[in-house]
Amino acid sequence: MAASEFRVQATLGLDDAADERWDVMVIGAGPAGALAARQSALLGARVLLVDRAAFPRAKVCGCCINGAAMEVLAQVGLGDLLRQCQARELRTVQLASRGRFARIRLSQGVSLSRDRFDAALILAAVEAGAEFLDQTPAVIGATQGEARGVHLKRLDAGSTATAKSIIVAGGLGCRVFEEAAAEQRQTARASRVGAGTILDVAPAAYEAGTIYMACHQHGYVGLVRLEDDRLDIATALDADAIKQHDGIPGLVQHILTEACLPIAAPLDQLKWHGTGRLTQRRQHVAADRCFFVGDAAGYVEPFTGEGMAWALASGRSVAPIVVGLARDNLAADAVRAWTETHRRLIIRRARLCRCVSRLLRHPSWVSITIRLLAIAPALANPVVRSLNVSFETDRPLDAATERLP
Repeated sequence: MAASEFRVQATLGLDDAADERWDVMVIGAGPAGALAARQSALLGARVLLVDRAAFPRAKVCGCCINGAAMEVLAQVGLGDLLRQCQARELRTVQLASRGRFARIRLSQGVSLSRDRFDAALILAAVEAGAEFLDQTPAVIGATQGEARGVHLKRLDAGSTATAKSIIVAGGLGCRVFEEAAAEQRQTARASRVGAGTILDVAPAAYEAGTIYMACHQHGYVGLVRLEDDRLDIATALDADAIKQHDGIPGLVQHILTEACLPIAAPLDQLKWHGTGRLTQRRQHVAADRCFFVGDAAGYVEPFTGEGMAWALASGRSVAPIVVGLARDNLAADAVRAWTETHRRLIIRRARLCRCVSRLLRHPSWVSITIRLLAIAPALANPVVRSLNVSFETDRPLDAATERLP
């Protein structure tokens, strides 16, 4: 697969970005940021979407898109996007631990490489009227009246743009403020770290349409065949165990071997991408014209595409609020609206993911669970349904929308 197939070009230059007074600036062009930019542009806002990376970029997490995420796309008029990207339907999850297996049916879900998905969402934002600037780190500066300055740097040049509303969608652990104290991030002590890689050719044992999850006391490894028959490998691992096994590849191979899901390929020769601690959150998801969405607002250890659903739902739901701020300048109202909307969107689902991640830390519980599910797979139906249930946006989002012309 040629990387140029999914290349997304900038739509303007740095000087042009600095000359414009933007209604909304979105920092981070992943799913949350790209969808937030698109929805804001559709509401008539002048939108700039920036990202420090060039697209396509290396990204291995988030290749599973569950039913809840699919419904968000359908609700905003992008229901056909996954088919156009040749996403592959997911039918089952196979849990594995200590040589025991349980197969759980999925009612909805697809696998899709982030190369293709992210590019498609950025192009959708551009088609809606947003401007896009890649390879541009952004640092949020001081408030300037009814706007806020953002320092942009592209290649060897730098400039400052202003925006009435800023959506921060830079992902897990992103740092976007001039003052370090403004980050206000809390990280769980026992949080695992993320890592992943992609095999160019999936081994035959890993069937299309199935998510494989190898569970271990030191972490878990998820594997899924992508639309182009590469194998995506994403993990959540204990930091101390990584050191004990001489690095991420050694620990991943150990977990897969104990689960009887081995991979013959030399994992230590692959290019691995890591993250910081996975379970963390912002003290405030909105403050002083800045609104955090997706992983930038907070994250719990991943589980079958739930993080992607949060990203898309928050990107969709923040747009009316920030556009309302840009037009009405009711900053305090916008902060309250997004804080409450984000809580309604995420809190129950985060609680479920937290419970699942805790279960996966106890080998005896995992073993019992897999034995039960092997006998009665229907016991997993409530969890599967909860992962696919629609997001509730309720009154805070409706109130914000009513203020728009």
